[in-house]
Amino acid sequence: MPKQKPVPIEMLNPNFEENFVKGRDYDPDREMAEKRKLQKQVKHEAKGAACELRKDAFFLLEVKEKEKALWEKERAEKYEKALAILQEQEHGIKSGQLGKGRKKGR
Repeated sequence: MPKQKPVPIEMLNPNFEENFVKGRDYDPDREMAEKRKLQKQVKHEAKGAACELRKDAFFLLEVKEKEKALWEKERAEKYEKALAILQEQEHGIKSGQLGKGRKKGR
């Protein structure tokens, strides 16, 4: 079997620009360049919108947590008031101020 000659890699000479400006698009196909530019802009706007949505969600979560904490505080206050009233009544009954009370001896 005869050996095949290896195929050399095709080498391309680079195209140097005399007045190169970083960031400028040197693509000769203007339509593709414009399309690429618009796609990049869409991607950038989508990232910005996602960031805004995250900020909004975080803000709404904080507001919801504050409302829940306030509701819990009000609920605890109502519970404490009701418990205080019941304790007063229980004390009154046990000390004989309300109702028949306990008989102290036989």
